[in-house]
Amino acid sequence: MTARQPESTGYGPQETDNGMDYGRELEQARRHAARCGRNGTEASLEAHWEVCCGDVLCAEENLRSQNGTWENASLAREFLDAAHYLEGCDDMLDNLYAAVRRMRGALSDHPRLTIGLLELERTVIMRIEALCGHELGALEDVEAELSRYRHNVACADRGCFDAIVNMGHLKSDPIEWSAAYEDIIDEADRRTYALLEEYPRGMGFCLAYWNARTRVLKTRYGIDWKSPAAMNPGVMFD
Repeated sequence: MTARQPESTGYGPQETDNGMDYGRELEQARRHAARCGRNGTEASLEAHWEVCCGDVLCAEENLRSQNGTWENASLAREFLDAAHYLEGCDDMLDNLYAAVRRMRGALSDHPRLTIGLLELERTVIMRIEALCGHELGALEDVEAELSRYRHNVACADRGCFDAIVNMGHLKSDPIEWSAAYEDIIDEADRRTYALLEEYPRGMGFCLAYWNARTRVLKTRYGIDWKSPAAMNPGVMFD
């Protein structure tokens, strides 16, 4: 693979329409980055950027296909590790800014990991602003979102779930901000998708998924989780 921006079509563990096995491409990028090491050379930077591209695109493909999303947290961690290395190079900042925003969009149910992505995004924006000599207008929004995430995580860590601020238009279960939930949700989702392996993706899948996830979280992990449908009884979901 050659260094480039992640494409909107993405690549993931499955073979895509262009016939490429992008999961295999990401594995090759990982091996190449390991061979190059982290010595600041152009080859090293390009190799680690390829890993970042692969992580973002695989995460987006998992989200698009409604399968394999339990892998996105590990992809985000790998992305952060490589991105922190690349952030030291001025020429990589514009690429990283776009990539970290897309990785954040592909990640859910991991507020503490999201804080790490937001912190990286803030750092990249501040460095770009320092280099170009003017404000981009994005820093204030990122800092505000980072503040909300930190507030909610701190409330969850203290057990003050009533003080958690809802982040979107729809209500979500405050338990999703707890460390206990974040620590097990990937394994729980893997088990949930296994139960729905033969269930067609499309209309009604989200309701089947939420019902199965509710059962898995309760029976396997003792977590009482309320789905978006339960939290928003007046909203129609398909």
